[in-house]
Amino acid sequence: MVGHTAYDYSGESAIVTGSTKGIGRGIAEGLADAGANVIVNSRTEEDVTAVAADLDERSEGDVIGITADMANPEEIDHLVESAIDAFGEIDLLVNNAAVWPREASLVESSIEDWDFAMNVNVRAQYYASKLVAVHMIEEGIEGAIVNHTSQTGDRRTGRRGLYGVSKTSINGLTWRMAHELAEHGIRMNAISTDLTETYQVRREAEMAAEDDPDRTVGDVLDEWGAARPLGRMGQPEDLANAVMYLASDKASYVVGTILRVSGGGNLE
Repeated sequence: MVGHTAYDYSGESAIVTGSTKGIGRGIAEGLADAGANVIVNSRTEEDVTAVAADLDERSEGDVIGITADMANPEEIDHLVESAIDAFGEIDLLVNNAAVWPREASLVESSIEDWDFAMNVNVRAQYYASKLVAVHMIEEGIEGAIVNHTSQTGDRRTGRRGLYGVSKTSINGLTWRMAHELAEHGIRMNAISTDLTETYQVRREAEMAAEDDPDRTVGDVLDEWGAARPLGRMGQPEDLANAVMYLASDKASYVVGTILRVSGGGNLE
């Protein structure tokens, strides 16, 4: 590699939604290790408590868990209000929480499937951003908001119809809201992922391995990673590094950008 980077988030406070496992946890870990105060979130109290306690032990900042279902606007209100009460101010919001709707064509999907995908993957990112932006503007905080999208949102065809539509919507939200917030010194950007080793991806690998007894789950994951242009699967820390770059002073002139952290998968 050319060059070496280290991040210092001491004294900064962040909310990371959907952060008890996978990419979200990786982002929360990265920020905690960089000294930030971090709000860990999911809808399961047991998970939130355990992860917050684990990260708090390794961080120079404070790590607090707040349970909230991102499908419920009232619980998003509670999340943001509790975070402000805990830390005094919020400097960074990472909109990571998302759901993978059941695999079905758009024609076969129900309106309930649509609502489920759009409420968590789109409405929640918008509403949390709106609440945090109001806080930042009122307090004069030139903070950052990072959304989580996917290369699926760039595709015009392919699987994951509802998921893809939701992520295309996040691309549009990022561009348009970033433009509104820029005059206040608030920078909104997004990270776009491809195949990353998470709980959901491992589950899919397990199903693929069941169909072929000669392959283990590890074999499947290795094969999927080898198919990426860079030759490996993404890891949560890859996305954590991208978030910390976008929120840092080194990206002070980066606004409304969708940073594709995909090992080249977005090129295919």
